[in-house]
Amino acid sequence: MEKKIHSHKQLFESDINPVFRCLEDNYLGKEAPNLNKCFFDIEVDFQQEKGFADPSDPFSMINSVTLWCSWIEELITLTIRPKTVERAEAEEICNKFDNTMLCNTEEELLENFLKLIDDADILSGWNSEGYDIPYTVNRVARVLGKQRMRDFCLWGQYPRKREFEKFGRELETYDLIGRVHLDYLELYRKYTYHEMHSYRLDAVGEYEIGEKKLAYEGTLDQLYNNDYEKFIAYNRQDTMMLKKMDDKLQFIDLANVLAHANTVMLQTTMGAVAVSDQAIINEAHSQGLQVPDKKQKSEDEFSTAAGAYVAQPKVGMHDWIGSMDLNSLYPSVIRALNMGPETIIGQCRLDKTHAMVREKMGNKSSFAEAWEGIFNTLEYDLIQERDIAEKITIDWENGSTDQYTGAEVYDLVHNQGNSWGISANGTIFRYDNKGIIPNLLERWYAERKVMQTNLQKAIDENDKRRIEFWDKRQLVKKINLNSLYGAILNQGSRFFDLRMGQSVTLTGRSIAKHMAAEVNKVLTGEYDHVGSSIIYGDTDSVYYSAIPSLKEEIASGDVEWGKEQAIKLYDVIGTEVNSTFPKYMNKAFGITLESGEIIAAAREIVATKGLFIKKKRYGILVYDEEGNRKDVEGKPGKLKAMGLDLKRSDTPDFMQRFLEEILFDVLDGKEQLDIFEKIKDFRKQFKERPGWEKGTPKRVNNLTKYTKLYDRTGKCGVGHVMAAINWNRLRKAYSDNYSMQIVDGMKTIVCKLKNNPMNMTSIAYPIDELHLPNWYKELPFDHGGMENAIINKKIDNLIGVLDWDLKDTETTNTFNSLFEIS
Repeated sequence: MEKKIHSHKQLFESDINPVFRCLEDNYLGKEAPNLNKCFFDIEVDFQQEKGFADPSDPFSMINSVTLWCSWIEELITLTIRPKTVERAEAEEICNKFDNTMLCNTEEELLENFLKLIDDADILSGWNSEGYDIPYTVNRVARVLGKQRMRDFCLWGQYPRKREFEKFGRELETYDLIGRVHLDYLELYRKYTYHEMHSYRLDAVGEYEIGEKKLAYEGTLDQLYNNDYEKFIAYNRQDTMMLKKMDDKLQFIDLANVLAHANTVMLQTTMGAVAVSDQAIINEAHSQGLQVPDKKQKSEDEFSTAAGAYVAQPKVGMHDWIGSMDLNSLYPSVIRALNMGPETIIGQCRLDKTHAMVREKMGNKSSFAEAWEGIFNTLEYDLIQERDIAEKITIDWENGSTDQYTGAEVYDLVHNQGNSWGISANGTIFRYDNKGIIPNLLERWYAERKVMQTNLQKAIDENDKRRIEFWDKRQLVKKINLNSLYGAILNQGSRFFDLRMGQSVTLTGRSIAKHMAAEVNKVLTGEYDHVGSSIIYGDTDSVYYSAIPSLKEEIASGDVEWGKEQAIKLYDVIGTEVNSTFPKYMNKAFGITLESGEIIAAAREIVATKGLFIKKKRYGILVYDEEGNRKDVEGKPGKLKAMGLDLKRSDTPDFMQRFLEEILFDVLDGKEQLDIFEKIKDFRKQFKERPGWEKGTPKRVNNLTKYTKLYDRTGKCGVGHVMAAINWNRLRKAYSDNYSMQIVDGMKTIVCKLKNNPMNMTSIAYPIDELHLPNWYKELPFDHGGMENAIINKKIDNLIGVLDWDLKDTETTNTFNSLFEIS
């Protein structure tokens, strides 16, 4: 009601989370405490007539649970014997394991589980948000009564039921009160920067710690009933893998330090916007300032900022490649122009720019395509050209509006001593008082440098405790720095301002363009960002080669050339180009030379060869990276691959490894005939694989929606989703309750089928299904179709730009093909 009364006024901090305010008042600047962590994994009984129980209807008992309790450093298992094992034998089996309690009933098991977690601050499992937590909470309610659900929380509170969407599927879980639950699978997804084919604990454990789940024959239900000892070992290994992965990765401790450094709750760290917002609020409060309430989401036609600059590459093979990389481009732009919601003085009205974008989008271009090759707004061009013909409207932050020529705006910013800068978006910022966000970024940079220095000292002294301490803290600062720009460009942020967001991206584009043009100028004398020496550019980097301008001198012997000479030349280019930024920033944006020094770039890589295919798709054989040689121990260098099938999660593992070999051979100068022979051999090996190993990995999103569409119309419209529906249909037709059902978001392998009575063109199976049923293995797989999809298309995607005739790698039996019955 109070907000409604004051709706016409600018309100300050009326919507701040009181918990965050309390945390700021009491814990800001305090060290994060050590937490009692409890990792757990449950095993659930199987009912043949019903299949697997869903957490929302946990009709099957929990027959085993293993917990790792960090505060006592013990692995504890609670288990119920199967009916196939007598009590005495079960006791004998349990005695083979430390801290393993044989429970008579599920009631006893759950009672002991609740006692064990009583001292835990953190509960964590693998996919525990979607499975272990809701199943265990609901099972406790069913077996012990709803009142006992309170034992998961503190202060007699009930867990709060929460619905969430994952890959298009609505799921239910519970948030605990007082005690915190963090799903380690979600922590792993958040804090790692690679895509796994499978996020099954088995696959991630092997990747991170070299350990897998305990292997067994048949189903888990059969293991429970037929080999109880191995079943217990299986359950214990799952929990122990979680403990060992956290020993290595320390993601819970990282979340703990991140939460305390920014005075938010542990669960809040799973997002980015709220953490960054609170960090900015804390910084404002430290300067005695208050922050405004969140704005309502904009419904304007233009509510998205133009993205980063990505150049069209010069397609094909290139020799002797160098690259330059801008240091933390977007945070540096914010600092250099002193960008913040409170430092905006005015905004050039973008009438011409919006008309251009509108026209291009009217001609079927996307928003991103409309900005192709554009580095700033058209109004900014008029200002830089000091145009006197056209008028630009400026909306000042005090509410007034004026019209000026481009020349007059240039004079206002550059010549009248206003301490103003202007971004490539035509946004005018003041720089006489440092903004909250630039100040925060500057402090984080300085603090991280000190932390990195302390970390290096600890490494030099081999002090593991201090290494762990400083590494975690510098990583928190890195996460803060990397998250802040994306957060403030999110409409959910309290500090979202499209003017600022587009100022960052367009100013970044302009700086990247200048860097490329300067590189070309050093090599050719021409200030041209797409000149003869420039190969490619992406966001904050430029790739170039000296060969187009020096090849004649190198060929004649006038210029000595080799690996050392290339490094020396490209280092000089890096230094010369970097020295131009202060003057460029002053001239282009009106800021001081000192602020212009914040923008810095350096030579990154030197490579012997590189293959550029299209935007964001290239492979380079690097032999020097930032002064560190990669051509050591007999290796020609390190492969840097971006966006290629050998990195994509929809390419099978074995194909990724083969494509990497082929690319390496191509860049290392191997003969075409040798590469073709390797491809032929690979084809032979591929043909010998069973059909189910020839499929393509795909993630199935929105399966529930498309299944309803199929049930209603008999059509789906999305090939790999239809393949998943086909698996679920046949699984049901064969009354197969043992195989996994495919659900929303699941990773699958999609296999093509030959013509068949069911009119199925393809069928998927869950990538985590360890025991494929016989009915699946006996399907009529289309081996030729999968060879074309997996081998022909992916090799062509990789080296097709070389104009090699890849048909020469196909081995066909002419006699059979002549008499093949179609």
